Amino acid sequence: MTDRAADDRPRAFATKGAPQIRIFRLGNVLGMISLMRREALREYRWFGMAVVGPAIQAILFAAVFTLAAGDALARTGVDFMAFIGAGLVISAVMQRGLETTGYSLMFDKLESDGLNDVLSAPLNTLEILTAYLVNGIVVSLIIGIGIWLCLFLFGLGLPQHPLATLFFMALAAGIFSLGGIIGAVFSAKWDSFAGKETFIVAPVLFLSGTFFPITAVPDGLWRTIFQANPIYYLVDGFRWAALGYGDTDPLTSAGIGLVVFAIVLAVAARLLSTGYRIKP
Repeated sequence: MTDRAADDRPRAFATKGAPQIRIFRLGNVLGMISLMRREALREYRWFGMAVVGPAIQAILFAAVFTLAAGDALARTGVDFMAFIGAGLVISAVMQRGLETTGYSLMFDKLESDGLNDVLSAPLNTLEILTAYLVNGIVVSLIIGIGIWLCLFLFGLGLPQHPLATLFFMALAAGIFSLGGIIGAVFSAKWDSFAGKETFIVAPVLFLSGTFFPITAVPDGLWRTIFQANPIYYLVDGFRWAALGYGDTDPLTSAGIGLVVFAIVLAVAARLLSTGYRIKP
């Protein structure tokens, strides 16, 4: 047998019988799409909680605010329900971003072996993070648009700057989706995650100008504290995009939002790459 024939035999054997190794040159796009599909189907199964619940909550808030505060917001000159409606939309977007990724990761950690399936798949950290992040942003945008349509009944019109509106919605959803991943990684039980949502996220949201203008806060320490909250700039930027009214330059708001996004992205990527509290 010649050397050439000896070299051909292993190749022929490998071609006919041995399993072929798939090489992902530019990234496992199929794997990311499969993970996104799994997460999307999970949200579809939770449709009532994920979509209908926030919409009903926003309508109830809008009705209560309308009855309690009248038709106009004198401090800004902006229609009262438009001002409150924009706050309700961006608040729901941020909350849903947190819950979409956080609840999914917590469920896989505590209630099933789904996390082991994700970690054992041929996906690197960036691909896993991208799949969770894209799903969180898409679900949050659907929620936000749905609530916006519901609030048409209360006087919330079309956005003044549609592309900027989508930008700030997606940026806020991305930050809180990454925050949901970080919160789930650091939570050993459901109660722990719920505690972070109640005692950290809720105060940050409610003290970010979601339902009141910064001009309503007295000058001094309190206004400084409010302006130190980076979420304030997301809310204010979104309100400018939606209504044409804002207390801060929208470019400043966008810049601060992008910096916060980069920070939480780096933290989430580091936690997933090291397997901190998620790998056995």
